[in-house]
Amino acid sequence: MSAIRSEYILKNDLLDVSNKLKLKKGIYLLISVIIAFLFALPEDITWARDRLNYLTYAESSSIIIQRYLSTGILSIFSNEPLFLVINIILLAMFPPEQIVRIIIFISTLGVLYALGKVTNYSFWIIILFLFIPQIVKNHIIHLRQGLGLSFYLIGLTLNNKFSRYLKVSAVFIHSSFAFLILFEILESFLKKIKFNFALRLVTSTIFLTFFVFLVPELARLFGDRRAADYDFSIAQSASGLGFLLWAVAGSIFILTIKKDKINVIACYGIMFYLVSYFFLDFGARILENIIPLILCAVLKDQKETKIFFIIFLTIYGFIQWYTNGYSFLI
Repeated sequence: MSAIRSEYILKNDLLDVSNKLKLKKGIYLLISVIIAFLFALPEDITWARDRLNYLTYAESSSIIIQRYLSTGILSIFSNEPLFLVINIILLAMFPPEQIVRIIIFISTLGVLYALGKVTNYSFWIIILFLFIPQIVKNHIIHLRQGLGLSFYLIGLTLNNKFSRYLKVSAVFIHSSFAFLILFEILESFLKKIKFNFALRLVTSTIFLTFFVFLVPELARLFGDRRAADYDFSIAQSASGLGFLLWAVAGSIFILTIKKDKINVIACYGIMFYLVSYFFLDFGARILENIIPLILCAVLKDQKETKIFFIIFLTIYGFIQWYTNGYSFLI
């Protein structure tokens, strides 16, 4: 009788846990929908920086594609053709202002959903999503990057062939995701030749150091619209504070975090940011794509360092808001 009773209690406990998880997931998704709706809600869609550019994309993507095609096939592939195609399709059904709102809503909800799925719908995701400028700005000003991030992160949560297609498609929404695909390729190749993690990290760092200096030439070769923006001189805004913060926190992260697929990509991203810090402004864009992965790694972690990283990310967000205020948005 005692064995039957114990089994009955265990089943009830499991059912209770399952119900609590469903309730938690439901609340998390409801909050995510509300946030996505509020981000897309303002009547004046141009209140934030860069919004006029996205209205231009919404209105004129077919013209933009034709212009890129006239300069060669490489040019169209290196200038985010999927984002242009999405705008063309939506323009057949919605006015330009609504297209911008749809992109904001989908990207915000997609990112929050994917991060929630990976972290068992931790409410810390929502808090840090709103608090860290490098994350939230991708759903307010850098909308193309935010949409690409939603594709990439949802791809990471899947375990089928569609996962690969989603992640690769992110590259054709925002080219910065080509670097995350590169990190995955490096990891896969180095694991196949039986390198341990330390050796993989050192080898990839050496490769990425040389690769940093090739980026501007590759951009020019492929006709990337930002080719003229790359600069190898030390940026005036590069105070070294970001480098110092991520050198310390990144080292602790790499040494202590569990080496699963998502976390390893985050490790590669941190190393790329550090080796490119003084030479390539674009490195900051890569870090913006990596920070959500770092959040996932931290919130899944059960070690004592979890508290350290939550405090670090909170302080990091506070420093960004304190030094920049709302200037990065308007």
